[in-house]
Amino acid sequence: MPTKRGPAPVPPHKPSPELKAAVKAWLEAVDAEEKTRHAARKAIADELIQNPDLPIAALGKSDAIPWDTEMIRRIAREYNVPYRQPNKAPVKP
Repeated sequence: MPTKRGPAPVPPHKPSPELKAAVKAWLEAVDAEEKTRHAARKAIADELIQNPDLPIAALGKSDAIPWDTEMIRRIAREYNVPYRQPNKAPVKP
């Protein structure tokens, strides 16, 4: 009975220095992005903690923040920001 042959073995590949450098640069950029994203999220939480009367929806409508209101709520929960009192927000005439 004939035996079934498996796939041919893949020959080893030695990456070029350019490929190694490109991947290394990309991984460093990913690490930097992660650190700056966490810093931005922490800044949002700090802003909410320092301004207890600031509604989350007001930050969600800000042009300076790339996230919507629901994401800001998630950030607030992640950083244990005290809950807002939605009906207690100051009303401006």
